[in-house]
Amino acid sequence: MKKSVSMLLAAVMVLSLTACGGGTTASNPSENPGNTGAQPAVDPIVLRASTPSAPEHPWSKGLDELAGLISEKTQGRYQIDVYYNASLSENSEKTMTEQIMTGALDLGVIPGPLAGKSFSAFSFPFQFDDREHIARVCESDVAQKILADTEPSGLHSVAYVENGFRQITNNKHAIKTPADMADLKIRTPQSATTMAAISAMGANATAVSAGELYVALSQHTVDGQENALSTIYNNGYYEVQKYCSVLDYNWSPAIIAVNSTLWATMSPEDQEIFNQAIEQVAQDVNQMQADGDQELIEQLTEKGMEVYVFSPEERDAFKVLCDNDASIRSAYVDTVGEELLTQFQEAVESCRK
Repeated sequence: MKKSVSMLLAAVMVLSLTACGGGTTASNPSENPGNTGAQPAVDPIVLRASTPSAPEHPWSKGLDELAGLISEKTQGRYQIDVYYNASLSENSEKTMTEQIMTGALDLGVIPGPLAGKSFSAFSFPFQFDDREHIARVCESDVAQKILADTEPSGLHSVAYVENGFRQITNNKHAIKTPADMADLKIRTPQSATTMAAISAMGANATAVSAGELYVALSQHTVDGQENALSTIYNNGYYEVQKYCSVLDYNWSPAIIAVNSTLWATMSPEDQEIFNQAIEQVAQDVNQMQADGDQELIEQLTEKGMEVYVFSPEERDAFKVLCDNDASIRSAYVDTVGEELLTQFQEAVESCRK
């Protein structure tokens, strides 16, 4: 009887050990090289990405896409939080750019001229034939050098994205000929090159910061402004502007850039992941910009704007004014430098078909 009780107790102990994970099987994965169980989760590296654009703008959608790609390609080791409308930068794209340069922000979409004066070479009026022409110029040696030259300022610039062809809006009357520009007070960025071009076409160029533009338009401090269609729509300028003239008078680049110090801390493998993802996103953003032009014209019309699209011949009348105005080249030389401007314009010509 005692022997039977002893055997029963022994059996119970074995069953208890087995149920509790006892025995020779290691409960710690690190003690068992053959263990294939899930490893403890590692906290991701959280990066803050910023764009001065509204959530529905292609730049914003591009950063959203980038966040997803990077999380996927690094198995969640990196997490990118996206902030629209330069919301961490007092709604100032200039402040946002400086924050990425210093590392207060990690990466973002930056209007080219804020990253360096050399980017202004792209916006020389009426120099591009179409978007395919621009894409070839962006791959040229001089354009790639402009990207690389931002490194000392704290920006590792990876790819170009569209800031778009710039159009002109106003509240006075439709613009169809250069004569219609006379006496219009048109807001420009605080850029000597843009002011020179608007002045050459006959308007009174007036510098107003982007953050103050909507109020300036609503209070009639200026009659109009110039921007890409996506900016005109997403910033709601149709609420305070009646006429939109699709002139494509210049094209302005933006860049996707990472803080240089952050970039230097990444492994070569992670740098390659970021490079490939950013290049893919840049292509997608540029396609969204191109595909969206006609839709934006329709949307602006639905919002009550009168939109006029110039024929090539009508556009040439404005081009002639800019080509014959020596002050425009002078402004670009002062901003970009004679040597770089010459090299860039040579690349523009060599990239024509």
